[in-house]
Amino acid sequence: MIRQLPLFPLSTILFPGATINLHIFEERYKQMIGRCLAEHSPFGVVLIHAGEEVEEGRLGTRPTEPCTVGTVAEISANVRLEDGRFLLTAIGRERFRIQSVLQRAPYLIASVADLPEVVVPGALAAAELLRATYERYWQAVATATGVPVQPEELPDEPMALAYQLADRLQVALTRKQHWLESSLSTRLREITADLRAELALMPTDEGFTGLGELN
Repeated sequence: MIRQLPLFPLSTILFPGATINLHIFEERYKQMIGRCLAEHSPFGVVLIHAGEEVEEGRLGTRPTEPCTVGTVAEISANVRLEDGRFLLTAIGRERFRIQSVLQRAPYLIASVADLPEVVVPGALAAAELLRATYERYWQAVATATGVPVQPEELPDEPMALAYQLADRLQVALTRKQHWLESSLSTRLREITADLRAELALMPTDEGFTGLGELN
């Protein structure tokens, strides 16, 4: 499905199923969010590929160029402050791919196409392998630190599992964007490989502090 969507370029990534908290203070985005609330419509969160997360047209700044794949954000809670700023929470829904930018001022509006997921045979087995690797990782952390660790409860559904761990792992934003754009099978395989790589390097001394794998 092709549709028009206002875009919020950020220096972060929103995965489907994840939540994001935003402080809306720029006039252009106050206008955008006000319209979304009035129309009960979503907006798109996209990682900034080039340019800066500031109002375009300011001296010395480059125009913001978003990555081509982002996530639809549905506002779940909001507070409008007396000065017009917004505090809001949004939930990531489906992915989309930008087809063309239709408007740049006062904020970006793009023509986007939904980017559906395809669950292929073997996804359940790959998800179980990822789940087992995740549990082994935390068991190794507990052994190395001497501090018991209770891993978070993970979703049963492969897609939700992959997105939750893609959101949680502290890796480069380029890696996260790659996962957002990738197929489910690639996402499951590569997250498992990243956790296995950390396991292979896991120290066993009591001074272990971890590599910041998870938020």
